[in-house]
Amino acid sequence: MVTLATLSVSACAAAPKPPFDDSQKLVRATLKVLTNDGNAICVDNRTNGRPLAIFATMAVAPAPSRRPLAWHVVAPLRSKEALTTQQLYQDTIVNRPSHIPDPGNTTASLGFLEQQRLNNAAMVLSRTGQTKIVDFVGGFGVAGVDARWWPFVRLSRKCNYKYVVSDPVWSDTTAFVTVNIEHWGTTYAFQRRNDDWIAIGQWSNWLF
Repeated sequence: MVTLATLSVSACAAAPKPPFDDSQKLVRATLKVLTNDGNAICVDNRTNGRPLAIFATMAVAPAPSRRPLAWHVVAPLRSKEALTTQQLYQDTIVNRPSHIPDPGNTTASLGFLEQQRLNNAAMVLSRTGQTKIVDFVGGFGVAGVDARWWPFVRLSRKCNYKYVVSDPVWSDTTAFVTVNIEHWGTTYAFQRRNDDWIAIGQWSNWLF
């Protein structure tokens, strides 16, 4: 005999998940980029920060500073060094500066026309684009993602490095999301494709 409880459980199990909106799709696409080499990551489960704030600042810097800035083939952002609690103490209290190496991109630069297109789109969206905070408890089911409330991420010893994903910003066809890890950052560019978003470029990594 089929009980009401059984029917209720079956109905819940069969219920389709609500479709993701563009902001959620962009965060999910970013998490896939960060884990596409098989590495696991620990990340705050809520987006934080303006995605193009650094780009907008650096894009109008003096020419010598702008020269090395470029869009590259996409790769996961990885940090080679993080400051320990002892180093932070020495740096801020004892006045013994700690050194963090400048990050570099390991992939080739995109072509000239693609550079111009992404730079123009990023500059426009940095001024006019609307961002949206995204909660992604569970990391949208992306393999290798441990997404938790930020205090738990900071206390966790599961991962040495803690990621923060910015609020996404997008137009009809192009989008941007910035990722920070420890003292390094980068911005990913996305293109709309088949009702989803695909990463197509990564801006020069920076130290902050």
